[in-house]
Amino acid sequence: MLVTKWKIFKKKYITKLSAFLLFIVFLLIGVSSALNIYLKVKNYESIAVKNYLESDTISNDLRYAVNRLEFILRVYKNEEYILSGGTVENIGIKDNWKLSNLYNNYIAENNYEDSSEIRELFFIEQQQEIQEIKESIISSDQANYEKIISELNLPQGYIYYATDGENETTNTGNPNKEFYLLRNAYIILNEKGIELSPENGGGVSDPLNDIFESETFNRNMRIYAALEDDALLHRANRWNSDRQILIRNTTVIIICILLVIANFSYLISSAGKVAGSDEIHLTSFDNLYTDINLALIAGIAAGCRMEFYNVLNIKFTSENLMRLAMLIITAAISALLLILVLSLARHIKKRTIIKHSVIYIILSKSVETLINMAASGPLMYKTIGAAILVIIASVYAADKPLLIAGILFISTYIIYNKVTHFHKIQEGLQVAKNGDYDYKIRLEGKGEFRRLSEDINEITSGLKSAVESEVRSEKLKTELITNVSHDIKTPLTSIISYVDLLKREGLDSNNAPKYLDVLERKSNRLKNLTEDLFEAAKATSGSIEPKFERVHINSLIEQLLGELDEKIHESNLIFKVSATNEKVYAMADGRLLSRVMENLLSNIFKYTLKGSRVYIEISEDENNVSISFKNISAGELNIPVNELMERFKRGDESRSSEGSGLGLAIAKSLMEVQKGLLELSIDGDLFKAEIRLSKF
Repeated sequence: MLVTKWKIFKKKYITKLSAFLLFIVFLLIGVSSALNIYLKVKNYESIAVKNYLESDTISNDLRYAVNRLEFILRVYKNEEYILSGGTVENIGIKDNWKLSNLYNNYIAENNYEDSSEIRELFFIEQQQEIQEIKESIISSDQANYEKIISELNLPQGYIYYATDGENETTNTGNPNKEFYLLRNAYIILNEKGIELSPENGGGVSDPLNDIFESETFNRNMRIYAALEDDALLHRANRWNSDRQILIRNTTVIIICILLVIANFSYLISSAGKVAGSDEIHLTSFDNLYTDINLALIAGIAAGCRMEFYNVLNIKFTSENLMRLAMLIITAAISALLLILVLSLARHIKKRTIIKHSVIYIILSKSVETLINMAASGPLMYKTIGAAILVIIASVYAADKPLLIAGILFISTYIIYNKVTHFHKIQEGLQVAKNGDYDYKIRLEGKGEFRRLSEDINEITSGLKSAVESEVRSEKLKTELITNVSHDIKTPLTSIISYVDLLKREGLDSNNAPKYLDVLERKSNRLKNLTEDLFEAAKATSGSIEPKFERVHINSLIEQLLGELDEKIHESNLIFKVSATNEKVYAMADGRLLSRVMENLLSNIFKYTLKGSRVYIEISEDENNVSISFKNISAGELNIPVNELMERFKRGDESRSSEGSGLGLAIAKSLMEVQKGLLELSIDGDLFKAEIRLSKF
């Protein structure tokens, strides 16, 4: 049983599951490669430019160095200047948020209004707090100054000299421009302008050009900065390393994107499809309403950016922890999003994307409720309501004749429509009264007349069925009496005749053995007929209590054919048995099921063309087991298939065969007792009987 379920699962889902897992795996590989770039690459320009000296990066780095040096000279001057309070000497309320907050609290506490006098008073009364704030600014400026100098003086940093005529800052002590011009990478800023080598990037919008061209530019300022050969080599090596990492990981990312798209496309195209079926099948995940599904997708997508940003911040604590957290979150979110998207795809294919939404259900129910409210209730109440509406409109809208005319028109139309429907119902009843039960009253719209017409149509259909059933029942009773009389009278007449012959000729006559053989056959014929009648009565009366158990269908058929081996040999029939599985189990009563199959096989022996093949096929699906018997009829099948399972009906209309005509009827009743089904079909001379039972 477990093996069978696994085969079914494998056939249906293993490919989709593999594609789902591959989607996640390739996505994680791509994210891992992106993290490698994020963690290891400092300059993304390297992927497009092979040589560091040809890049915009080196020229921008040199510009940045000069920009920092110019900022020091212009703002900080030197460390002594910062410590002496030069950077905060003329600081105002609007220049610092701490001062601004302090001032706002000051005027709020004292109920002052902002003015120049109040500001002067503030600087006098809050001198201590202001001094503390200025000291914190000095401390911050000193820290920033040291940070800038530290960045410029990195082991692979710059050599520089900068002066504004009064202050200077340098890590070489060499003020000669030629000293810096001898380097392969340098930048010079003086009263003549900006000289840069190598000249890449930047332009007229460069901040340095803006500083140089401004009216406040100090013409005494000179800034020289360059990179030593070892620093330049270090940066070039780092550039090449970044380039290799970028190329390698970008290639992996592109491949992963293509593979992710391929797996996603397959999952979308196969969503809802099951092998051997054209119908779109929904899963338990699809019970989620589509608008809630879309809201979840939008919410997850909106929250991903913030969540990923928070995860990326973990790198300052542990890059490995950040990488692990990023991959886990990516796997979980992508799996959830993929499940939700595939659910939407299945609903789109099944065309339930709108109908399976909360909004649609609410709106449709609301509209249906309103329509039902409008359509329900006696016609008298509606007429009274319409009259009241007309009266109210006449009183309160007397000056609006168009409104009154509109209401009158609508009321007239409604009344006309109702009268028309009433006449159609009258006409339909008259037709039905005359005996034409096929006539249907067809009314458009909704309301009590529509429901009344439907009820009348159902009544006429019921009457038609009852009449047909009664006619058929009378026909069957007549045929039953005729057939039973014939089937009993024929052997009984033979018995009486041969008994009379034995009386006249005596038991010692030469013909006595032949007469006795005939008497035995005819007696057995009567006995079998009586037993079939008794079993048919039991099967249809509901007195048989089935004992359900696990029945091995393959073994049961093999056993039956083994017991009938001699008869199969005598009949010259070739039996072909095939099964989709070696072990097919059904929920049935083994004894009753055996009798059903015996009756079907007995029918095959009686009516099958001699020397032909008989096919027995065993198959199963998720819920049911099917056993079909197919044979070629020896004679022409000129009986409707729906009459073959009626009592005393035979494929041989001449009634010359030895059958009772009860075999198929008994088989059908026994299958109903087992909550199963027996279906017959005829295609030319091909006769097919199919048994269907619940799968164990």
